[in-house]
Amino acid sequence: MHFSTRNALAALALASTAFAQDGGQDGGQPSPSEVAKTQNIIIAHGIMMGIAFAVLFPFGAIIMRLFKFRGVVWFHAGWQIFTYIVALAAFGLGIWLALLTNQLVTPNGHSIIGIIVIGALLFQPIGGFLHHYLYVKYQRPTAVGKSHRWIGRVFIILGTINGGLGLQLANEGKGATIAYSVLAVFFFLLWFVVVLVGNLKTKKESGPRSERKRISSETSLAERNNSV
Repeated sequence: MHFSTRNALAALALASTAFAQDGGQDGGQPSPSEVAKTQNIIIAHGIMMGIAFAVLFPFGAIIMRLFKFRGVVWFHAGWQIFTYIVALAAFGLGIWLALLTNQLVTPNGHSIIGIIVIGALLFQPIGGFLHHYLYVKYQRPTAVGKSHRWIGRVFIILGTINGGLGLQLANEGKGATIAYSVLAVFFFLLWFVVVLVGNLKTKKESGPRSERKRISSETSLAERNNSV
């Protein structure tokens, strides 16, 4: 976490300094060094966002179903918060680039979608902690938990799609787009399979358990009636 954030911020500071020194020269035309540094920031922004949304967020979403150990809830929370910090650092680089190139509003909506996604995911830790508190208190699924899951799913998918729009905006070519798509599809298929299997397993286990609970309740009621 510290490595990614520190390097991203260092790159941002370096690029900002270069722009301040080189800007205004040659009639306002960017110098070769400025162009090279800006390209490096674009690459850093794309890689960090791509890894966050195509790999880390989907994997973090299935941790609760994939692993069963004490403290898995906090591992899931820590993983997703770390991933959000990576995405937030990349978001800062994206904002800097948008201001530098006067493209805060891009033709394909990449920047606006990015702002919406990062803003929405900011509230996910609050929803997660609230759901955990209510679940521990009442020992049953909650509406907060369902909202937390679906908000996460929707905005992670939207963020991943937005990554493709970013590649389109940067004109990275077919190679980068294919590599990103393959990576995203693999982790999203893994996510889908784990969730599907988990839901089927839950339904299978809850059926007999519910039936046993009903029979036990009816037996207890009959026993009470017979004792009266």
